Amino acid sequence: MNLENLTQYLKDHLAGSVAALQLIEHLIVVYADEPEAEQMQTLKAEVEADQQQLKRLLDRLGQTEGSVKKAGAWMAEKLLEVKTGSGDLGLLESLEVLILGIEGKLRLWRSLECLDTGLNLPSLQLTATNQIQRVENLRMVAAQRAFLDQPHLK
Repeated sequence: MNLENLTQYLKDHLAGSVAALQLIEHLIVVYADEPEAEQMQTLKAEVEADQQQLKRLLDRLGQTEGSVKKAGAWMAEKLLEVKTGSGDLGLLESLEVLILGIEGKLRLWRSLECLDTGLNLPSLQLTATNQIQRVENLRMVAAQRAFLDQPHLK
């Protein structure tokens, strides 16, 4: 096993999870008075659980998390938040970025199949697939709001 490559890969995904959680926090605010707020809270809990899986795996490998990448992910998310802002188009773009991140996480779980990680990879993959579908449903509603002059969120 190439521990250096594996560690770098896991740290990159851990940094991505930090950015995803920041984005989800932003979406929780956007959806605060909407029925979708509960979906965002559920997604946040699931992403936090996935993040813990990565941290435990790094720990089992005797590796540390690394704060530089996490700080970089945080900064990238803040820049994205400024770019997408609020409003319907910003919401649509934020949800698209979130889907891309979850797709990356699904690929992570699939890539780890070649190792004995002790993780329940089929379950993690199923959770990621379900997350993608739930966020895609929200994205389609956001597209309608953005393009068809539907009622707007904050």
